[in-house]
This record gives sequence, C-alpha cells and structure tokens, in this order.
Amino acid sequence: MNYYKIKIELEKRGISVKDFCRQVDITEQGLNQMIRNESMKVDVLERISSALNVPVSFWFEMAKNVSSEASNNNNKMQKTVSANRIDAITDELNKLLKGLSKGEI
Repeated sequence: MNYYKIKIELEKRGISVKDFCRQVDITEQGLNQMIRNESMKVDVLERISSALNVPVSFWFEMAKNVSSEASNNNNKMQKTVSANRIDAITDELNKLLKGLSKGEI
C-alpha cells in the first residue's frame, strides 16, 4: 500500500490534513504516524476511503504500478550491466589476442 498517496490525494483535492483528520476521526499525529510506520487498521483505511469516495483498492493500485516499474527498471539495469560486462570481457579478450599474435604472451 502506498500510504503517502493519502496526503497526495488530499493535496490534489485541496483538503487540509487537519480538516480531513477531523472528518475521519483521527488525529493529525496519528495519521502521520500511520503513514511513517506504514501501518494502518482496516477500519481507518475504510473511513479514509469512504471520505474520499474511493475504493480501498485505490491505495494499492499505485503500489502495484511502482512495484512493476521498479521491476522493469531493475531488468533494464541488469541488461545494461550485462552489456557492460560483455564489452569489458570483449576488450580483455581482444587485448589477449593481440598479445598472443605479437608473441607477448
């Protein structure tokens, strides 16, 4: 779950955290702690979802996208690292071959 998405949604909608917390019957400190600790009771999440008129699943959608994006970025990075390793190995082999052809090795 993307806990920070709660604050992002409030900001998008122009709702102050203080007013929203009163609306869903939690303290600002409590909300900040839940976000920081990435832990929230289901009933609180349901009240937040209801107040913002979104399904509970809404809070998990971005997390899936971020996870998927991170996985894609990791795959791209692995391919880049592999390509760099291949280039380095190729360079070393070329040096060895030149050394062999010149009788240096």
